[in-house]
Amino acid sequence: MSAIPVLIVTRPGIGGAAKHVHMICELIDKSAFEVSVAASPLEDPKFLDQLALTGVRVVPFPMRREPHPEDALVLYRLAKLLRCRRPAIVHAHTSKPGLLARFAATAFGIPALYTPHGFYFHYDIPFWKRRLYRHLERVGGMWTTKLVCVTEEEARQALEARLVPASKLVVLPNALRLDQCEPKRGRAEVRAEFGIPAHAPLFVMVGRLASPKDPFTLLRAVDRLAADVHVLFAGDGPQKEEVRLLAKELGLEKQVHLPGHRDDPLDLTAAADVAVLSSKWEGLPFALLEAMALSRPVVATDVSGCRDALGGSGAGTLVPVADPDAMAKALGMLWADPNGRARMGEKGRRLVEDRYSAGLWIRRLEGLYRSVARG
Repeated sequence: MSAIPVLIVTRPGIGGAAKHVHMICELIDKSAFEVSVAASPLEDPKFLDQLALTGVRVVPFPMRREPHPEDALVLYRLAKLLRCRRPAIVHAHTSKPGLLARFAATAFGIPALYTPHGFYFHYDIPFWKRRLYRHLERVGGMWTTKLVCVTEEEARQALEARLVPASKLVVLPNALRLDQCEPKRGRAEVRAEFGIPAHAPLFVMVGRLASPKDPFTLLRAVDRLAADVHVLFAGDGPQKEEVRLLAKELGLEKQVHLPGHRDDPLDLTAAADVAVLSSKWEGLPFALLEAMALSRPVVATDVSGCRDALGGSGAGTLVPVADPDAMAKALGMLWADPNGRARMGEKGRRLVEDRYSAGLWIRRLEGLYRSVARG
């Protein structure tokens, strides 16, 4: 039997969606599936090289984050690619590639899968933009064979917004390769790099310094804690300078570390006493799963992906969004309870092993591809 040709279309070269796509390319059975990826090099050109190393065919597809007149050219190039390659399935990731690729695939009679990695109409944006993005997602729903959600709550949001009927929804949570979740450096070496004393409390947040991650709530929470607390933000983004300025305003310059984008987030997370996510919204964040895989206790905001992973598990503490008092209280209580931190970390590791194994995840995705290709 010949391999099923699959075209994956994506834009971001950083963040959870990029990790998700890379893992598909790395783990998929290449004797059964012939995978090509149309990906944008604008955010991180190295992403395309990393995809190519997995053995898939990579097509550079420059695509901007915001709506742009060049999107018409992207659509034309997608149509040309589909005419040339004739894949059996198109699988689009994130909102703009999702809309353009689903339209182009439907025009050629090709089944289209869509993984949104979070819906923009739930973001903290102006009302008119939320209305527009919800409308566009509904339009895209008409061209969707299967909408693949990374959390149960994301699926509920899709149903509530009437994007697709329930028969078109599939929930396939993000997963991890546990064999790749081992830090390369020890706790002492990481702390020495940043001048953090060996016994000082250290909280680490991995993610873009941008509005969805709300780094300011974590800063204000740290301001409410003891003077020796350190916080490390592993990530870059448009709010980095604002975070730096707020740290200075709060007198936390020596306690707040902003190294920018890092290639060693596992090392940094493993060096933490507590991993933190102060997000306003999430899909199912890899940073959360990685922290649990590293047996780190987690304090996260009570948003969809974090709630789906942590709710009732004992692997972390959920706090309200944008509530620095609640976050400070949760962090302070965990820091005062080393045994509790250890128990929480152990539960997190077991949870990842039981629920978020990459082997199970890729087999389910391959099964979905086969069923869609058969029609």
